[in-house]
Amino acid sequence: MRGTTRWLVIAVLVMGLSVGAVAQTTGIGAAAFLRRGVDARALAMGGAHVAVADGYGAMYWNPAGLARTESPQIGGMTAELYGAEIYLNFLAGVYPWVFREPQLEPTEIQTPSAIAFRPPAQRMGVGIAFTEMATELRAYDAQGNPLGLIRYSEALYGLGVATWVPGLGYVGGGVKSYSFRAPQAGVDGADATASGLGFDTGLALPLVEGLWLGIAGADIGHSRIAWRNTPLEPTDKVSARYTVGGSFQADTVFSEGDRLLAALDLTLEPLLATRALRGGLEYTLAFMSLRAGAVMRQEVPLSFTAGVGVHVMQLAIDTAWVQNRELEAEGAGHTLVISAGFRF
Repeated sequence: MRGTTRWLVIAVLVMGLSVGAVAQTTGIGAAAFLRRGVDARALAMGGAHVAVADGYGAMYWNPAGLARTESPQIGGMTAELYGAEIYLNFLAGVYPWVFREPQLEPTEIQTPSAIAFRPPAQRMGVGIAFTEMATELRAYDAQGNPLGLIRYSEALYGLGVATWVPGLGYVGGGVKSYSFRAPQAGVDGADATASGLGFDTGLALPLVEGLWLGIAGADIGHSRIAWRNTPLEPTDKVSARYTVGGSFQADTVFSEGDRLLAALDLTLEPLLATRALRGGLEYTLAFMSLRAGAVMRQEVPLSFTAGVGVHVMQLAIDTAWVQNRELEAEGAGHTLVISAGFRF
């Protein structure tokens, strides 16, 4: 049942509290649900997005993409994970500046496509983001009396900046603040809370027209989240995540104006000794985009993703279906994601 699944997932989420209280003061693998990925477009492509990110989702996938955004943008997403009333929400905005366009020398030979692909000489983007995992649970006191609903939450606030570096590519970085809250789970019956800082960095490099290389590091140095008002006040670690990938976009031969985008990423998390290979496709025709992807992870069966997006003028609405191959519990289902973004 849905309730059984939700209790199982929450037990895993707060395991850092119970384990820290009993046996240790340092845990690993914290903020697992905040690291599942954001934006329906990216998730429908299997999360292969490190070389694609160029909008409000760049704060998560590759902060260098903040400077690739063509116009100010705001967007967000919501998803019910596993169909278990556990919600992952995301809201972000990005504002780009172009300080100086490149000046071509009179003797410089450039094809029209090469000129269109050439990035600005000086370009910068700034982004902010909020990510939250939250669920409500029924709480009971030591005598088994109901206390009502409590809301467990894990939140992440981020600020990022990126710029174009001549001869290198787009370079970006970000800082983020973790804030956890476990109501009435403290040693004095009050809330148990946790906080910490994390740092991300990224590079997006145009190789040839349509071909991009992306490299990103999240939670570099393993971010630490310190709990307060718990028996031992443990410090959990968020494993660093390093991703390298490429993307290629080209016009199709089937219909004028249609575009095909393909992307492939490899992600490593050294602290957890895990790796994942992600691949995705996007076919855009007129005002609609069709997407599909696959994810291959250690000790987890191959999983698939799919989605569709509709963009009308400045508004884009995207959906994604993410197959559940991780949690085998009664009532655990697949995840549906809905995103919306607006360009000014």
